[in-house]
Amino acid sequence: MIAVRALAFLLALLMGSSEYAGAQSGKQVRVAFDFRQSSTQKRDAVDGSGRVIITDRGGTRSPGRVGVDSTQRRVQTSTGMFTIVQDGGESMLLVASQIPYSQITFYRDYLTGAGYVATGLQFKDVGTSLKVGAVILPGNQVKVRLTPTISWLSADKSGVIEVNEASTELIVPNGRTVVLGGTTTQTHELTRRILGYRASQTATETTMALTATIR
Repeated sequence: MIAVRALAFLLALLMGSSEYAGAQSGKQVRVAFDFRQSSTQKRDAVDGSGRVIITDRGGTRSPGRVGVDSTQRRVQTSTGMFTIVQDGGESMLLVASQIPYSQITFYRDYLTGAGYVATGLQFKDVGTSLKVGAVILPGNQVKVRLTPTISWLSADKSGVIEVNEASTELIVPNGRTVVLGGTTTQTHELTRRILGYRASQTATETTMALTATIR
């Protein structure tokens, strides 16, 4: 799921193109992608409790107490994938063979708006991949080109589309991780109770990082 979201980031965030000219040194480049998600949840609660006591004279009183609770939880998850590319060559990296149905509309609308498919075409299934090209440069650097590729299936036809206008080319130092993009989300919730309240805050950050290593 994280990988699928990250490919959507590429479609939305990484724009630009340049002429791709490869070299052939006989070496290989390991291109690795890490999809990282970090979330922090903080919860503060003030809860009251009590009971009603009937006295001899018919009166009532309600003794009670107040409890305060505070917790903080941090979770980090990551998904990694890599491909081996010959210097000056290209490799295809499968991201998701079948994306969730709820996200198919995003890809259909994107491809329709960009003119890749006819208006009104209904997708039954969508797969996503990255075409990865790598060229070793002087100075212990690597030029990497990424092109999102979308395969689709409808009721009576299918196709594979390279989304060239969403491709990106970058030069990275050998073995050094570079963050390509990401998103952050923050939520705040306050729940009031009869005797007290509970407040929670959640912050989530998702990033996509690339590391190219000459082998």
